[in-house]
Amino acid sequence: MLSTLYKKYLSTFRDHPLATAIQWERHNLFMSEVGSRMVTSVIGAGLVGLMFYSSAPFTALAIWFVAIAFVALNSWLIIRHHYRHPVQNQSQENIGYVRRWHWLNLYLAVIWGILWGLTPFLFFPEASQVQILSVLMLVVVLVSTPSVTMGCYPDIYITFLTPVFFSFGWHLLDVDFGGEWLPVIIAPFTWISLVVFSVMIHRTHMEAIILRLEHRDSEKLAQRRNQAKTRFIAVASHDLRQPVQAARLYAEAMQGNEQLRNDDTINKLTASLHSASQMLDRLLDISRIDAGVVKVEKKRQRLDDTLNRIAAIHAIHAQEKSLRFSLESQPLWTDMDGGIVSEILDNLLANAIRYTEKGSVTLRARNQQGMITVDIEDSGIGMSEAELQDAFEEFVQLGDNKEASRQGMGLGLPIVKRLCQLHGIQLAVISRPGKGTTVTLSWPAAEKPEIAAVPVSSSSNRAGLRVLLVEDEEQVADAISAVLVGAGHDVAVCHSLQQALQQLKNAWQPDILISDDRLPDGKNALDIIHAVQQVYPQLPAFVITGNTSPERLKILQDSRLNVLFKPMSGEKLLAAVYELSEGVE
Repeated sequence: MLSTLYKKYLSTFRDHPLATAIQWERHNLFMSEVGSRMVTSVIGAGLVGLMFYSSAPFTALAIWFVAIAFVALNSWLIIRHHYRHPVQNQSQENIGYVRRWHWLNLYLAVIWGILWGLTPFLFFPEASQVQILSVLMLVVVLVSTPSVTMGCYPDIYITFLTPVFFSFGWHLLDVDFGGEWLPVIIAPFTWISLVVFSVMIHRTHMEAIILRLEHRDSEKLAQRRNQAKTRFIAVASHDLRQPVQAARLYAEAMQGNEQLRNDDTINKLTASLHSASQMLDRLLDISRIDAGVVKVEKKRQRLDDTLNRIAAIHAIHAQEKSLRFSLESQPLWTDMDGGIVSEILDNLLANAIRYTEKGSVTLRARNQQGMITVDIEDSGIGMSEAELQDAFEEFVQLGDNKEASRQGMGLGLPIVKRLCQLHGIQLAVISRPGKGTTVTLSWPAAEKPEIAAVPVSSSSNRAGLRVLLVEDEEQVADAISAVLVGAGHDVAVCHSLQQALQQLKNAWQPDILISDDRLPDGKNALDIIHAVQQVYPQLPAFVITGNTSPERLKILQDSRLNVLFKPMSGEKLLAAVYELSEGVE
């Protein structure tokens, strides 16, 4: 029972994530009140001496005032030392400081408890009932006022109370109160009441401290995120401008000089646009994962094949920075979504190389007791504990890298964290500033299948489809139409729902419907598809959108429609058309 009460009222904060901050906070609160509390106690003790000045023996008065001086001097010296030597770093490393002061405050509680416990021994033999009850009332008032002491450290408070009320209770048993029992039990009853009240106040006080600290941390986190988003906007605008600027100049150059209209310039233009598209895809990845649009499709396959392919790409990047890159693996079979695992490893290896100026990057995979364990280890700048906590937040970048202006948008690790949770991969990070970082991924291994599955490639490249395209942006509609017409399809372009319905009245029956999700007059893709399928039921359709709102993405997912996200490549567009055309007769 006592153990249950202790856990319920006294020890709940010890397992709290903010346990260290809570201990520092209650220490600071306690010490902020201790000075004024000691002054009040000295004044109260002096009043007791004056109350018995004419009735008590000189020896008793001398002992009393000497004891007051001794206790007051001890308190003054200890408290003075605390204020003159404050700790600068209130962290877990210095938590021993709090513990030492806890013991010092217990010492002060003991000597103050002994001082007040002397009162009955020194003064009660010659005291009247009025004096006894007056002293007892004064003691009750003094010990019931320090709410911070009761709330922060009930053990210190109870240590002080016990000798005081034990002494008073013992001497009250010998006082003749004319048969009245109430004055006799007032001391133990008051002690019990104050102890219970202290324990209850402690729980309330700790909850208030925890709420205050959590609110403070939430405000700091919100501030850091706002600052990170501000930095992100600057970085994103810079990083997006570069490939877009290059693409614009390539296009203008080809427009003004026919000799530049060659494969080399076209490839450079395409690469620039592809780079910009990748950056926008990063933004979309976060929204898609949060909206639950990304689906995990696991199948049994060899992990080492994926590792070899990814390592071949990143080894080139490492070589460009004169870093040693090594892959340590063995044949490993597992059930995984190859796309998701590849994206996780791509992000982690890109980060490892980005933040390593010299030394090595190692990709290591092994089977440990039925678990696949993949380590990405580097000798880079590393992270402190605080940086490690922030690293998986959106838009956060480490600031110590020499190539800070080229660090990217700070979305790699947040995407990794989300994808690991989605796939069921355990993620662990160990990092030391200046020493490097090791990221460990773990998930179940699998047995080698008897017959390895051979992927079946689809050769469906059906041309000659009639495509109804609803897109309000003329340039986007023209570009999509150009890609589809170039592949041999017949395309009818409409910019609104009214134009689409008018097109259907011309006895032109589409094979496939493609609709943008944000259209004039507040219409969206679902409105278009619903209206068109009223005329041609079961008409295959898919959506193209640049909307990254998780709420809207969730609605599109629930509609069970295929969705392509802008910017998209012509290859992805044609692949979506071919996939949908398999059901077209």
